[in-house]
Amino acid sequence: MTMKPSRRLALAAAVSTALFAAPTTLLAAGFYLQEQGVSGLGRAYAGEAAVASDASTVYFNPAGMTRLERNEVQAGVYLLAPEAKVRRSSSTINGAPYEGRDGNNPYDPTPIPNLYWAEQYSERVWLGFGLSAPFGLKNEYNDDFFARYDSLESDLQVLNLQPSIAFDLTDRISIGGGLDLQYADATLRSAIPAGFPPTPASDGEFKLEGDNWDIGFNIGMLFDLGDDTRLGIHYRDGITHTLSGTATITEPAGGPVSVLPGQADLKLPDIASIGIRHRFNDRWTGLAQYTWFNWSNFDEIRIELPNGDQVLEQNYRNSHALAVGAEYEMNPRWTLRGGIQYDQTPTQTNGRSTRTPDGDRTWFSIGATLNSSDRFTFDFGYSYIHIGSEDLDVTRGFDSSGDGQTDTFVNMQGTTSGHVHVLAAAMRYHF
Repeated sequence: MTMKPSRRLALAAAVSTALFAAPTTLLAAGFYLQEQGVSGLGRAYAGEAAVASDASTVYFNPAGMTRLERNEVQAGVYLLAPEAKVRRSSSTINGAPYEGRDGNNPYDPTPIPNLYWAEQYSERVWLGFGLSAPFGLKNEYNDDFFARYDSLESDLQVLNLQPSIAFDLTDRISIGGGLDLQYADATLRSAIPAGFPPTPASDGEFKLEGDNWDIGFNIGMLFDLGDDTRLGIHYRDGITHTLSGTATITEPAGGPVSVLPGQADLKLPDIASIGIRHRFNDRWTGLAQYTWFNWSNFDEIRIELPNGDQVLEQNYRNSHALAVGAEYEMNPRWTLRGGIQYDQTPTQTNGRSTRTPDGDRTWFSIGATLNSSDRFTFDFGYSYIHIGSEDLDVTRGFDSSGDGQTDTFVNMQGTTSGHVHVLAAAMRYHF
């Protein structure tokens, strides 16, 4: 019996929700995760708004569904192995030094899945669905980390459910879009200084936990400029999540624990992309993409508590990424690809936090596709991401006397650096 598109959509949502129990680890500039398609990973996401080679186009540009040759369900998984170091230059409290260790790698290797479905509904209409984790980070430092008053633990997971539709306006122009139904869940934990000089034994702790559902949209267009050249544009709305939950405050030196209602806004960036794909001959295809991120709206984390707001300055700036890549069709069964990308960090020295110890990133990627049979296709990809060294200079203020005034200032300075290995595979089923 043939399953109707609406039933496939419901089944895809149910199965994929179960897959997303794995935590997310920081991987792209800021805390955006580009890893939403395995074939795209192999070309460093060059031309992703235009290439429309598989069902992951639901995420990168839903208009691309109209260029798929067959209906498709795709399931992919990525093994992320990041390594970062935060090295101490100085740490002071009200101008006096205190001790603390460097922050060695706060990340663990993490698997992350995604799932896409795309199906032709009529001659000019396609339907699709995607489930992905486009934003996230997870890191944890030791209790004696020198910047523990900035962060000890950060855990953010954003789950995106995207029902989509695409239309062939003409034989050369398509338009597509979708809703972004997002669930965000976050835990932020840091130390509270006490004693002089403060030590991990005398510290208190602040922990915020919250979650939220919200909705946004994305829209894209695809233009065939000729038989061999295709241009794609795509825009994704930046959603603001109001995370509601609890703030747990453990007083210094093992004092009492207070649990208060709290909330904080998580402002995600608007993202705009333009990509191009050009087929040079029957074997070689070139790709390029430019992406702009409206990160400047993530200027602070304002935690609203009954006894007053706590503001954590972030000072993000708008950023961009530029990628180029190529594909080589070796034979009807195998396609090889590679690419390079420059991914600018939105963080700045004045405001860069140890929650996102980020720097400019350079991607080096390779990948392959195996057309195993008429029904099954397999994609493989690997990327090495170099993260440039950046300076860290962050100050946090505290009310140590309890009179409602900020009277204790902790300054933490150092450097950050790192790299990431990404290994990915996907299975595509055509029907």
